[in-house]
Amino acid sequence: MSLQNLKSWKSILQEYCQKDKLQAPNYRTKQQESASHEIRFQSEVEVDESWITGEGNFTSKKDAENSAAQIAYNELCKNKTEIGVAEVDHNPTKHMPKEYENIENFLANMVGSFGGTIRKVRSPDAHGRYRLEIGGNYRYCDNVGRPHKKNQVYFLVDPVKLVYYQKCYDPDCQGFQSAKQPIHIKETKN
Repeated sequence: MSLQNLKSWKSILQEYCQKDKLQAPNYRTKQQESASHEIRFQSEVEVDESWITGEGNFTSKKDAENSAAQIAYNELCKNKTEIGVAEVDHNPTKHMPKEYENIENFLANMVGSFGGTIRKVRSPDAHGRYRLEIGGNYRYCDNVGRPHKKNQVYFLVDPVKLVYYQKCYDPDCQGFQSAKQPIHIKETKN
């Protein structure tokens, strides 16, 4: 692909975010020195609360940002196709439905004991799983075996099977999903 085609990805991603009412993309760029002492760049872009890393080894910051924008745009389009347009939740709530209150309390107590909170609850996906965005100081990631320094984690919660999975926004953990974890709650009789 020529650099001429790469140059428009930042504006394409910006337009996509505006159209879908997502927060504007946020870029951060790493500068590296190659073996021949040339400065090289690699960028990451934050879109829809996820950091996506572009390919590295660009001679300009602008080209590195365009690479990240292209990957982010393709990822957003892929995700939209996988989950279906009707299932994209742009109106997250603060809580799960009342019948799952004890599940939410279990997870809130677990992350609360480490200084975390449940920031948002997203509507269930096609598999009936809720996505709980975790805020505060709870950033523990099963993939790296320690808390992330900056990026947050989230849980996919299956209220029928009483299990949850941990995922995170760190670019190094892209695609990682923890083993299923049981949700220990006491059933209440109505």
